[in-house]
Amino acid sequence: MARALRQSDILEHIERQGGASVSELAGAYGVSPITIHRDLEQLAVDGLVVRVRGGAQAVSRARPDRESAFVKRQREAQVSKAAIAARAAELVEDGSTIFVDASTTALELARHLAAYPPNALTLLTTSPAIAYELSCSAIHVIVAPGEVDQNLRVIGGRWTVEFLQDLNFAVAFVSGFGLTLELGLTTGQRDIADTLHAARSGAERTVALVDATKFGRSALLTIADARELTVVVVDELLPQAVRDEYAAAGVNLVVAPLEPGG
Repeated sequence: MARALRQSDILEHIERQGGASVSELAGAYGVSPITIHRDLEQLAVDGLVVRVRGGAQAVSRARPDRESAFVKRQREAQVSKAAIAARAAELVEDGSTIFVDASTTALELARHLAAYPPNALTLLTTSPAIAYELSCSAIHVIVAPGEVDQNLRVIGGRWTVEFLQDLNFAVAFVSGFGLTLELGLTTGQRDIADTLHAARSGAERTVALVDATKFGRSALLTIADARELTVVVVDELLPQAVRDEYAAAGVNLVVAPLEPGG
């Protein structure tokens, strides 16, 4: 069997069965294990299979185990996050210096600023994704030093906190796991809480980016009391009764329409 035909047949077998071992494939096609290793390597390079010890898996089966928490969060409330980002961008002034955290909503904010850039802006972030993706001559990007959490795609730790404590920002854009009136904006990660406390300490204003699904949720550590936040930008899916409750408690909500001009 020709190499290309064999690889096509192997791919079909792996997709049908979910995976296969080198020894199994070598026996089925009457070739050496080395030949199968080469076939699988080529299929993996082409992005058609995922190599595992002793064989390969179908991409569809391997992805759930390999997908990071950051990638999973990117799929959640995408329309709401884009709306929040567009509304939050209106709070950025030309020539200012801002802090942007490593949340997926902050990534949307960075993308919006790159698409509709101010005349000049200094943006400091703890997000490797933002640092990698943001390419705009009007935006001077500074990346905080520290340790990279590959799963959450966030830079944190002692170096990060010490670095941020000496800086000043016009606005710190932050997010979290959830927001309640009792516990405020919260996170379950100590490094994230410490980082955002440091960023907020040097910020004139703190703007929280919180989609409607996060209201009423809480985690172990408080980033900020809800009333301490200068603005909370939320999408219009937040029920009116909840908006009224937060407004009555002194929380400044800014509602982002899901449709431009809405």
